[in-house]
Amino acid sequence: MVGCLLLGGEARLLAQGGPEEVPGQSQAQNPIQNEGRGQGQSQEQEAAIGAEPDLRLFTVLAAINMAGFDAGMEQPDAAPLRAAVREELAQRTIPVLADLREFYQSHLLRDPDRNLSQYISLALFLSAPPELTLLAENPANVPLEVWELRDMVPLLAAFYREADIAGLWQKYLPAMEQEADRYRLLLAQVILETNSYLRMDTPGATTRGFAILISPLGAPNQTNARSYGENYYLVVGPAAESAEADIRHGWLHYLLDPFPYRHARVIESKIGLHQVTQRLPGLDAAFRGDFSLLLTESLIRAIQARRMPGDAEAKKQAAHEAVEEGFYLADYFFEAMEKFEQQPVGMRLYYSEMVDGISTRNEQRRLAGVEFRAGPSRFREMPFNSLEEMTQRGESSISQGEFGEASEIFEAAMKQFGPQPRVLYGLAIVATQQKQPERAKEYFTQAASLATDPRTKAWSHIYLGRLFDLEGKRPDAVRAYRAALAVGDPSPDTQEAAEKGVQEGFASPNPRPAEPPEESPRQRVPLGTRP
Repeated sequence: MVGCLLLGGEARLLAQGGPEEVPGQSQAQNPIQNEGRGQGQSQEQEAAIGAEPDLRLFTVLAAINMAGFDAGMEQPDAAPLRAAVREELAQRTIPVLADLREFYQSHLLRDPDRNLSQYISLALFLSAPPELTLLAENPANVPLEVWELRDMVPLLAAFYREADIAGLWQKYLPAMEQEADRYRLLLAQVILETNSYLRMDTPGATTRGFAILISPLGAPNQTNARSYGENYYLVVGPAAESAEADIRHGWLHYLLDPFPYRHARVIESKIGLHQVTQRLPGLDAAFRGDFSLLLTESLIRAIQARRMPGDAEAKKQAAHEAVEEGFYLADYFFEAMEKFEQQPVGMRLYYSEMVDGISTRNEQRRLAGVEFRAGPSRFREMPFNSLEEMTQRGESSISQGEFGEASEIFEAAMKQFGPQPRVLYGLAIVATQQKQPERAKEYFTQAASLATDPRTKAWSHIYLGRLFDLEGKRPDAVRAYRAALAVGDPSPDTQEAAEKGVQEGFASPNPRPAEPPEESPRQRVPLGTRP
């Protein structure tokens, strides 16, 4: 049950039984500050779930509009507020504008959607005006695209002052509030209907947020989604069309994105299906690199197909079109959701059984004849960071001997996604290099327990054996090496290391992480540095 409570002109959507605030969030964890309502609203007063204008987005997009961003301006009637703001700014003297134009041109991306997307990401990682500083000083704590734009931040602060963005904001805030009110009512309806269909309450109302951010200075009819830690942001541009479908899509992500990380073991057991993406060179890299994200998107597209208007055949065809776009489990989930509709259990309990029911062999057979046609989508879902991206960045830091940076990245991944085998393995490698054997044993033990990837599981046992050997605990070491052999990883280096451990033990004071073969991306998991 969801209600809409109006407080001082602000719509707050409250999940049943949950408070409306998001307590305990630092700025880095919760990029939404107090700018959405203008002045006088503290962070503690912000709604966990709602819709509002955003002054940071307004500032950044006003800046790039004046610096050369013209996408969508061939449709001025679709974005009248944008046209009005551009006209007013063109009449003002803004000394920093020359530097902004130079910066914008030097960072221009060929894909117009991605070009705008990078600046939306930047805005969400800025502090509130007038300071407009980057909320993180470490590249591990921001998306790569934001870090690459960091030199623009002081230019934006100067632009805010010189262009009197505060005055423009106050002038156009009533119009943006009117648009936000429309989205608040729409969001309340979406939450009620979607939660009812999935038989779910809104999860984690005290720790997770969902915000629709009104962005009238972007390109028309474009929605950008961001999943940053505990919070989900849906940035909607000026719309000649209704964004209802995008809101439904975004809310499904908000509800379902955490599920793969709560059921990591069953998800990992289906990872072999991800080889299908080799036939999808046009699929967005975020989906190619993250099986969990692609699985969730497939489920969402299947749910949308089942709930769309039309007869059964039209719905089935919509799910198959999602498969052809690259979301290759949509057909399976379309059938699984039909079974879900016919039984009383909610999605929280049904999810694990549904994913476990995926037959890798059957789906490979089903997909053998599919002609994929991956292409761009007007809805851009960009997680920060994807688990795969963060893991790879952490492993890369280890291989370069940057153990402190690797630890920060892996710790951030743990906070965002919970215990994950490769993340735990990475933390264990860092602990061995920092001479923290007890911590290393703890992490290796957890990685061995959770991992379904044979290589990660086997090498976790091997390193445990080596650590026990260094402590003189030979019986424990032998048990660990034999556990590694029992995993069944066929890689020659794994077999050799485990067998040598059983026969000779390990006496080196400087364990050497495995060097992975190059033939398979999944075999690049156990990275490290040479002694």
